[in-house]
Amino acid sequence: MRGEKGKVLGLAVLLCVLLSGCVFLPVEDLYAVPQPPKDYEALQARLGEVADMGGEYAAPLTGEMIQSVQLQDLNGDGKQEAIAFFRLPSEEKPLKIYIFRQVGEEYETLAVIEGAGTAINCVDYVQMDDEPFKEVVVSWQMTAQVHSLAAYSIGPEQVEELMRTDYDGYRLCDLDQDNQQELVVFRTAGGNVPQAEFYDFNGVLEKTSEAPLSVGAYVGGDGAVKGDYLTSIQSGYLMDRVPAIFATSSYGENGAITDVFAIREGKLENVTLDRELGESLETVRFYTQVPPRDINGDGVMELPQPVPLVDYRITSDTVNFWLIHWRQFDLQGRPSQVFTTYHNDRDGWYFILPDEWDNNLTLSRSDLPGGGERSVTFSYWQGEAATDPKPFLTIYKLTGSSRVARAQAGNRFLLYPMNALDRPEEAATIYVAEFREGWDSGLTEETVRERFSIIRTDWYGRY
Repeated sequence: MRGEKGKVLGLAVLLCVLLSGCVFLPVEDLYAVPQPPKDYEALQARLGEVADMGGEYAAPLTGEMIQSVQLQDLNGDGKQEAIAFFRLPSEEKPLKIYIFRQVGEEYETLAVIEGAGTAINCVDYVQMDDEPFKEVVVSWQMTAQVHSLAAYSIGPEQVEELMRTDYDGYRLCDLDQDNQQELVVFRTAGGNVPQAEFYDFNGVLEKTSEAPLSVGAYVGGDGAVKGDYLTSIQSGYLMDRVPAIFATSSYGENGAITDVFAIREGKLENVTLDRELGESLETVRFYTQVPPRDINGDGVMELPQPVPLVDYRITSDTVNFWLIHWRQFDLQGRPSQVFTTYHNDRDGWYFILPDEWDNNLTLSRSDLPGGGERSVTFSYWQGEAATDPKPFLTIYKLTGSSRVARAQAGNRFLLYPMNALDRPEEAATIYVAEFREGWDSGLTEETVRERFSIIRTDWYGRY
């Protein structure tokens, strides 16, 4: 940013001089490429020194920070340190994380973190204690299946390793609300039973407590411990704004279970676990891959609970449509329902249902041959075999070259994107809706739009 401001200021001064008519410059000088600031050149020189030793860039493979050279204010002095990731293949510990600090217009090496393995998997910069320097948490990839997690304290010309452990997954979060980050590590200790371990800084970074996962989260159908039980780890809040970790694992045949971890009486606990049965039974779910999320935007995480919807055309046990009850949990692991949605994963949208629809709703879908139009119709039905459902709302997904014409057919109105008719080239997919005359739902075009949402990919559940 300083470099950009310098260029702009330089050009402004040059223009003022030229417009004043007092100075004449050679033509070649007018077209000269602006020179980079000296501090940029100094950093490039330090990076070049590492490259001259045989170093090659080795950026982190995953996470939010995946650049080969990153800028972070590690000591809180308002100046950004430069962190560069290298591999020096000829050395015993080939992976190097160089930390350069700026002194005037020069850069000097502050510290070097060294690691063995094949790659740097992930890096985080967090405040874990009261010291001014942030800690650096690094996931080292030892093999494609094995990773090692370490935390480092950085000081002038020295690096102290605070902890190191193997892991199945981890998450950084301020669970005890002390304005410092703690570390929750999921690992299979000694190859036995996986558990969640809580690392907190009390003079040193140490494991202070641990909590079990649901048995079904890590034990497969053959009774053996699964090696890849975790599917996501998310941080969020319980009711009353209590911070928590939501660890979702595969469960049974195509199912999922979420164990919720929070600090209770100073220790990490699985607050949703039924200790007699060893399972978080309230969070078990099948028939949906919808993950936990703050779906209503109130800052509290909601967990999905799928429930079957009766289909008037089917007399067998087959279920074609599912509704999802979204529930929040408190620190005691007790659920409270927020609202219900119909999630159409196939077409990429969901709809929030009015509470009064739950017991009188049935759905049907219709896809035109050849593609281009897929729809779901909501109908009012009292559940009696002799009574036909009364359709009242249809939601369409439109694609293909005729999507704009289809969006304007009949009494259809736009749901997403709202500029689809003005800028069709920016809308490869258009969602519209249409009221049907079978039943008065009490909805308007505006309330339908308010209840309609696109399903967006959630990237923050990494582990």
